[in-house]
Amino acid sequence: MSRWKSLILLLAGIGIIALIIHLAGMESVFHLLIEADFRFVAAAVACQITALILWSWRWKILLQPFHVAPLRRCLTGILIGIFFNNITPIAKAGGEPFRAYYLGEREGVRFEDTFATVAMDRIMESLPFLVIFIVSVVYFLLHFETSSEMMVIVLVALFLNMLLLVGVLYFSYNLGAAKRLVFSFFGLVGRFTNRVEKYESAVEEAVEQYHEAIKMLVSHRRNLIDSLCISSVFWLLLITRNYLVVLALGYQIEFSIIVIVQTVGTFVGIVPVLPGGLGSTDGIIIFLYLSFGFPTAAAVSASLLDRFISYWMVTTLGALVVAIERTLLKGQDSPPQ
Repeated sequence: MSRWKSLILLLAGIGIIALIIHLAGMESVFHLLIEADFRFVAAAVACQITALILWSWRWKILLQPFHVAPLRRCLTGILIGIFFNNITPIAKAGGEPFRAYYLGEREGVRFEDTFATVAMDRIMESLPFLVIFIVSVVYFLLHFETSSEMMVIVLVALFLNMLLLVGVLYFSYNLGAAKRLVFSFFGLVGRFTNRVEKYESAVEEAVEQYHEAIKMLVSHRRNLIDSLCISSVFWLLLITRNYLVVLALGYQIEFSIIVIVQTVGTFVGIVPVLPGGLGSTDGIIIFLYLSFGFPTAAAVSASLLDRFISYWMVTTLGALVVAIERTLLKGQDSPPQ
């Protein structure tokens, strides 16, 4: 995707947020934000930073079969990936090749190996997330009344995430299916250009190397178990961050409701519509808060404050890292696949 298209979509997302603020009442929203309890906001920021460090630690563990990478290098790669994920509407995958490429270049590891760890990292992240989400949905249905619209949103979000996870697992473990997928893509692209033919053998070899790397990762079961444990704490921190944001605005809410809001909002962000789910994620979070009886201004304020921490603050950190590593990343607008 070109920089101009990404910029246009980013501005579209910002425009949606501006419209939401206008409809909710700008004065009421900003009053709530200004009056927010700084102690809870600081705690929410601390949760986000700790989650980033845990994410880096999880990736470091998954990288161990190939290379012992410094934690700071893993954190840098994570921030680079987040930046590109948040400016490209590619189902939170636009930045993954960039972080795999960055670490491979900095630490001298094959791209196929680092990319395999990135794929496994996403799998390890998704499994505890699904468990948390399913348990919270069951608890929610047993203890709260809900509208049919909310149930549709929750079930669609669950279905999409499970479909994505199953797809990643299937193509990661089935070499034949992975090759068929790649060559189907090449066949589609080949209708428009003949240049792809010279890359077919190289890509086939890369797919095979990636598959071997996945098998290597699976053979290290202890690393996978440690990664799953870290992922569970990681998600607990993100949900707690959201909970602290609501407390900062002076509202009390069931923790299970926050779990629903956080997980469904994350699911929506996966759908490739706008960069980082900007506008779409904000809108669904606000809708969920309204469904749980929040005043409009409070719902918008909670979404804005949480997204400021989870999206804008982290994207800014990622942009700074990308600027520092610009020499390495230059010319890698389309990292090796």
